[in-house]
Amino acid sequence: MFPKATLERLKLYHRLLSEESKEYVSSEEIGEKLNIPPEQVRKDLSYLEYKGKPKVGYHVKSLLEELNRLFGIDKKVKVIIIGAGNLGSALANYPGFANYNIEIVGIFDKDQEKIGKKVGDLVILSLDFLERVIKRFNVEIGVICVPKESAQEVADLLVKNGIKAIWNFAPTFIKVPNEVIVRNEDISLGLLTLKHMLEVKSSQAKEA
Repeated sequence: MFPKATLERLKLYHRLLSEESKEYVSSEEIGEKLNIPPEQVRKDLSYLEYKGKPKVGYHVKSLLEELNRLFGIDKKVKVIIIGAGNLGSALANYPGFANYNIEIVGIFDKDQEKIGKKVGDLVILSLDFLERVIKRFNVEIGVICVPKESAQEVADLLVKNGIKAIWNFAPTFIKVPNEVIVRNEDISLGLLTLKHMLEVKSSQAKEA
């Protein structure tokens, strides 16, 4: 089991290595590019089975393959989106998911004016087709992009139909069984963090 902070940094290393053109890279180079102390980089990567070579560094391809296995990138995962508003549509059109072997196979909405219209290559479907799509494509992840008032109802529907993990963009907490994984992405909380950091920097500047 990885410490949460280590896991978050491993994601950063994966993205960096995906764009690296050199055959070998050192912890110093990784740390410099990500503003992370090299000793922390070495400690994080020590959790992996792959080990670097002294005075040579890490073989980029081998380390990336190890990280791919860690994050399950070698396995294609099917995803559906509930809510075809601005956010749901933007996620459905995001080309970067393909880099992580993630395929969006359906987008759903209850708004009759949206149903039947296209988002990229997908046709917006009624929730009546949810069960059929989940079973046909063996969908494992459901993305919630609906108003907070509807989020729990949608979560219940996803769980009922066998979804194993939920990516929740609704600004509210949802309740699910322990075996279902939930990742909450609250944009407003992120903005509050940024505003707090701005206030701290402003106060420090005034004191200086």
